[in-house]
Amino acid sequence: MSEATRPRVLVVDDTPANLKLLVEHLRGAEIDTLAAEDGESALGLLRYEAPDLILLDVVMPKVNGFDVCRRLKADPATRDIPVLFMTGLTDTTDKVKGFEVGGVDYLTKPIQNEELLARVTTHLSLRALQRALQRANSDLERRVAERTAELARLNDELLATNQAYSRFVPTEMLGLLGRDRVVDVRLGDHVQIDMTVLFSDMRGFAALTERMTPGEAFAFTNAYLGRLSPIIRRCGGFIDKYIGDAIMALFPGKADDAVRAAVAMQRAVREFSEERRSVGLPSISMGIGIHTGSLMLGTIGEAERMEATVISDTVNQASRLERLAARYGVAIVLSEQTMSALRAREGYGHRFLDEVRLKGKREPVSVVEVFDGDPPETIDRKQKTRRHFEQALSDYRARRFAEANLAIAHVLLQHPTDKAAQVYQQRIAHLMAHGAPPDWTGVEVLTEK
Repeated sequence: MSEATRPRVLVVDDTPANLKLLVEHLRGAEIDTLAAEDGESALGLLRYEAPDLILLDVVMPKVNGFDVCRRLKADPATRDIPVLFMTGLTDTTDKVKGFEVGGVDYLTKPIQNEELLARVTTHLSLRALQRALQRANSDLERRVAERTAELARLNDELLATNQAYSRFVPTEMLGLLGRDRVVDVRLGDHVQIDMTVLFSDMRGFAALTERMTPGEAFAFTNAYLGRLSPIIRRCGGFIDKYIGDAIMALFPGKADDAVRAAVAMQRAVREFSEERRSVGLPSISMGIGIHTGSLMLGTIGEAERMEATVISDTVNQASRLERLAARYGVAIVLSEQTMSALRAREGYGHRFLDEVRLKGKREPVSVVEVFDGDPPETIDRKQKTRRHFEQALSDYRARRFAEANLAIAHVLLQHPTDKAAQVYQQRIAHLMAHGAPPDWTGVEVLTEK
């Protein structure tokens, strides 16, 4: 055994002859030793040395072995060093006391060399095993800490990746497809579901951006979309796609969620427009179409390039309703299917707008304007003229053009800028001047213009 690996034992005994003899026996067994003649000396020595075992006499002046052991066990630096008591005491109570203060064994004086070496080597072996276990535990703790840190890093990376993916593929869409992660999505995954589709589009976007640099156009578009997108999420919807400045959003819950979002979006756009006007920039406005129906949500494309999207006539109708909003100069247009699906229908300011036949459809549909997102003064005027407006439309469809003209004139008297009323005034005037064709039904055909 090399000197570097030899164990060391601290021997503490107030009898010089005993101390000398014990040291000689241990050194003869290739065990290094430290020596102290009393308890105080031993405690002082242990501030600088760390033996593998302590042979400690019990009966000593000033500080006895029991008190020394108590102080050793109270100090984190020495509490793990095994203490083997040496004593001539034979009372069982004294031995129990030694174990209570932290001793691991006893040697009874006079000490026999064979017993000394047997007990010392046994406890040194146990001490070596204890240290090996501590090193193994420390190494394990280090590796666990490193692994935990690595897992935390990987988890953070995964979270960041999922968050990045969610900016391109909404997590709500993954849930509807029955997938937890975007990497689990497969080409052709699909589900059929009833849902409300909201389609919004800025008025005159091309004219606004044609005088901007590309950077300005992108900044303007993102500022605009940044006002509207959070509203959709807060109201229980998610964005399927952006088409330039246009937004296509899906609401898998109540149809009311889409209408609440539409109203809030109109208010946000009006606020954004006022901010622009305050610094000399052109104002902006937006139209929204909302339709409720069955749609197919899934993945399309090919193995190397796919995207999640919606395939349904429900989407087409929402888009066409948005264009209808521009034709009548209103902000929000709902299909009769959405209006029927509302749980709080009377909670929204609304009026019947027209009966139209959308492109590709044989049967006409009724459409309704929701005007809660208009400026307060406009809401007030539309509420006050709603009865005359809807009466004018009823007379119009019944070919009572004179009555319809009178009712619409009443609307325009109170609300001269009501574009929808102006549209009907022009239609009525044309029919009164030229007469209605025999097959005229009052149903407006919506083309792609």
